Amino acid sequence: MRASLLAIMLVATGCVSTTGPVPARSWGPLAIAGSTPQSGGARRAKPLSKEESDAIGLTYDDTIFAESARTRNFNGQGLIPRFTYFQATRTYDKNSQKSDPMDLELRGYLANLRGVFGAHEDVTVALNVPYVVKELETTMGGRRLHLNSDGLGDISVVGKWRFYKDPELGGTTESAAFLGIELPTGRDDVRDAGIRLPQPLQPGSGSVDGILGAAFTRLWDGGRWLLNADLFYKANSEANDYGFGNILRFDVGGQFRAYPSRYERYDQFTLNLILELNGEYAEKDTLDGDRVDGTGGLKLFASPGIQAIVSESLLFEVGVQIPVFRHLHGPQLGEDFRATIGLRWLF
Repeated sequence: MRASLLAIMLVATGCVSTTGPVPARSWGPLAIAGSTPQSGGARRAKPLSKEESDAIGLTYDDTIFAESARTRNFNGQGLIPRFTYFQATRTYDKNSQKSDPMDLELRGYLANLRGVFGAHEDVTVALNVPYVVKELETTMGGRRLHLNSDGLGDISVVGKWRFYKDPELGGTTESAAFLGIELPTGRDDVRDAGIRLPQPLQPGSGSVDGILGAAFTRLWDGGRWLLNADLFYKANSEANDYGFGNILRFDVGGQFRAYPSRYERYDQFTLNLILELNGEYAEKDTLDGDRVDGTGGLKLFASPGIQAIVSESLLFEVGVQIPVFRHLHGPQLGEDFRATIGLRWLF
């Protein structure tokens, strides 16, 4: 039984992390020159100038998975609930699919609430609170076994400092640094079917982990085009004689404002189209100080998405991450896809 559980642990380790190195976004109150309501509460009715349209467009910047360097307006202060579903039903070695005698299938659900608070026009602090559900099915001894875990995941706190900003006519270039910590708030001793589940199936890691990162944002054409790029490193420590491999995350995301081409009102409905390339590289996990085969490796995802801004304080978004390349360290489950839906509410 112990050997079978170890095999489950090794293969399942290759699946998506429950909390990820860094949650995704930050927002803030809208402040646009020329959008002040008229006396008596009536909204201005005359068409906006190009300069006023650009001022609005330059606040509506974001991608879904890649981090923004911005810390004000729609990247300053708000609540961001998200729900992510992922499944992994195939085993891979490097980028080749392999047969799996245990017929492992993993499905997961991550409900995440992120609160972003503006401490300064150039500084925000984000609190990320996840709730995790994992369901593993495998064949052992000729029968199908179902293992489940659920509970609060590991909470993280991440600070963002925008240290560079170069505004220009109809555009801006900005850079930011990130520093954070992930705390062992999730359970790491869940039992099911009379056994203690392997560490990769637990809601929490049991370890205190550090987060370090940087992001770059470039907008042009009055904010109609956007490019976000980031690089993050998550240093994982050991708990329960098990250590998850350190993670390097890198993202490049582009956004195009499909509607409107130019704002005529400050509160106009907005539709953004998004395409990203998301990458993750994880070192091998360790067990009792020894590296564990069948863990870690490189994953690349192509990620289309769409956003709808329905008011000055509310945005809906959906994105799908589709694996396009893997180079995994030994046989392990690889995701079929990840799907995320969420909203952002500014306060």
